Amino acid sequence: MKTDVGKFLEARDFLWNSLGNYKEAYEKFQWPDISKFNWALDYFDKIAKDNNNLCLIYADDEGGEKKVTYEEMRKRSNQVANFLRDMGLQKGDRVLVIMDTSVEIFEITLGIMKAGGVLIPGATTLPPKDIGDRVDRGNIKFIMVHNAYTQKVIKAPMESLRKLKALINVGEELSTTQMEEDIPDWVCYENSGKYGTEYDAPFITYSTDPIMMFFTSGTTAKPKLVIHTHAYPVGHLTTMYWIGIRKGDVHYNISSPGWAKFAWSSFFAPWNAEATILTVKYKQFDPELVLNLIDKYKVNTLCAPFSVLKLFAIQDLSKYKFNLREFVSAGEPLVPEVVKKLEQEMNVEIREGYGQTETTALIGNFKGEPRKEGSFGKCAPGYRIGILDDYLNEVEPKQDGQISVKVFPTKPLGLLNRYDDETVNERVFQGTWYLTGDSGYYDEDGYFYFIGRADDVFKSLDYRISPFEVESEISEHPSVMEVAVTPTVDDRGRIVPKAFIVLKPGYKRERETALDIYRFIRDNMAPYKRPRSIEFMEEFPKTISAKIMRRSLRTYDEDLRKNNKKGEYEFKEIEFKEELNLGVRK
Repeated sequence: MKTDVGKFLEARDFLWNSLGNYKEAYEKFQWPDISKFNWALDYFDKIAKDNNNLCLIYADDEGGEKKVTYEEMRKRSNQVANFLRDMGLQKGDRVLVIMDTSVEIFEITLGIMKAGGVLIPGATTLPPKDIGDRVDRGNIKFIMVHNAYTQKVIKAPMESLRKLKALINVGEELSTTQMEEDIPDWVCYENSGKYGTEYDAPFITYSTDPIMMFFTSGTTAKPKLVIHTHAYPVGHLTTMYWIGIRKGDVHYNISSPGWAKFAWSSFFAPWNAEATILTVKYKQFDPELVLNLIDKYKVNTLCAPFSVLKLFAIQDLSKYKFNLREFVSAGEPLVPEVVKKLEQEMNVEIREGYGQTETTALIGNFKGEPRKEGSFGKCAPGYRIGILDDYLNEVEPKQDGQISVKVFPTKPLGLLNRYDDETVNERVFQGTWYLTGDSGYYDEDGYFYFIGRADDVFKSLDYRISPFEVESEISEHPSVMEVAVTPTVDDRGRIVPKAFIVLKPGYKRERETALDIYRFIRDNMAPYKRPRSIEFMEEFPKTISAKIMRRSLRTYDEDLRKNNKKGEYEFKEIEFKEELNLGVRK
């Protein structure tokens, strides 16, 4: 009889053997039927025992480096598990972790899983008030933070901190650890080094037990808490397959701890493949530093958001010797001009993918499959994706609707268990579907196309406008680094698109630049979706996952309109009436 970890390995090996043969992978892959499974104990420790291959390479912007083998990570995370159990962590206790990328965050993530805890990542940018909110709504019992963030915790509401079992600082011993009455004192993480390197769990882990929870970024409401179970790491077999990671690869995912993409591609996917993870710490993203490290450590597989691709594209790439075999991107729409330039200069295909905090890789351009411009690919093995209308009926090809995941008769292992809010659960789990909240369509060949968040799409002059579509076209102008499109109201009271733009270095936020972009728009875009206003921004408000917060931009623009004002660097199309020959149809 196969063990649960045996079933997991069989499913993984099938996907490995199907790399480059998407048709076989999609038609024949089945999620393993697991019931008692702890990924850290049953899988990671199994492959790590006496394994002297590298599991982790840490580098930073000061020249620091540390290499860790699988066996070293196994022993070290066992020490962490023993330490946490001695600190009073019980199965199901929730642990808020606020840390920079580091060797310790990998030890801690494994140690929490082994000890039966539930990891809740937190961004290092969280203010004290939000830390208190997470403690309250997440029912958090432990907080683990790098020393640089202890002051944020101390400033959190006292009534929240009194609910904790322990406060653990990662770094040197604090000179002052005494907290107010009824609040735990700080305990130094270095104490974990005194514990034994073998660990025996005093409990059974079920695949339905929680393993990780993510607070999604909130814009108009408090963040929702997404709850994943111990089946979640198994679900990341789809992420591993999309990226194309093989055993022994060096994989680098450009992302920060605190959000789901780090768990996706900086943790589960590469270790599912028994690869080596490269992780890099920097005070501020430096494309030259990162490119040098990709070259130095002979990175085989790379995952990066489009915001990083744009920065790579303006570097001199001829001075690097890349060893890349796979290069994928998710989280932001790709622009063909940038992709083509990088593919040529880095000698690697760039494949797009799609998923959410609530899922693993759902849709992707998979290795060996031809790509179609504008499409982010086909449905991932193990998932069944449908495009639904407002009545939950599947629509025909090339009709838009909501991207949805089939949850019956088999619920994919990579899909969230639930939210912490039953009202939200009732809204997103309807009939036999999970509704992503994103809109799109597919073609007759099974390729999917993204339109936008269902609540971002708006009507203008009786046309439905997809911000994503407009942004993709404007991004082709050579001056544009980033663009976000939202609805605004013109001088005649009509709803029209407005483009917020961050320019590339060397371009000025001035009238001449706006005119050149308007000319480009007028020559290349359908009249109904042309922005009637452009505003240059120094930077965009973004979530911790680096996604542009369009709602914040909409709120900012609404405030301008209410007060009958223009942005400092805002230029309206009507201001260029003569130069653009407005009124002359093109």
